[in-house]
Amino acid sequence: MDCISTENKLIFFLENNLPADQVREITNHLASCAGCSAKLEFLKETLSLLDKEKSTSLQPFLFTRIQGRLQETEIPRKFRVLRPLFLAAVLIVGLFSGILMAQLTVFPSPANSLQEYEIAELFYETPMENMENMLLEEDF
Repeated sequence: MDCISTENKLIFFLENNLPADQVREITNHLASCAGCSAKLEFLKETLSLLDKEKSTSLQPFLFTRIQGRLQETEIPRKFRVLRPLFLAAVLIVGLFSGILMAQLTVFPSPANSLQEYEIAELFYETPMENMENMLLEEDF
């Protein structure tokens, strides 16, 4: 048996999931190949670490301690009532401020429109020309 096929079957070899003839071939190969034997030892160490991490010690009364902490941090009754009221008030204020901002952008204020006409009159030269003509016609 060659090293590649042995390496592919090492995990099954450790878990005893191989037929007897393949177990015999792998055992013979491991006896003659130092590289595959080293990989087998590394795989054993890795699996033992995983098994150690899997086994957790159960602590008695863990559930009751967690439940007790949750009850300690429970929100008082007055805050359970005030929180939805506060959220509703914030939503209503947000809604009305959005409507107000939309109205300001759609319907401009009248002060702005008068100001535009005043600025337009500054650039309208006909009244100034009349004044110039009047001054030119007078005798000094």
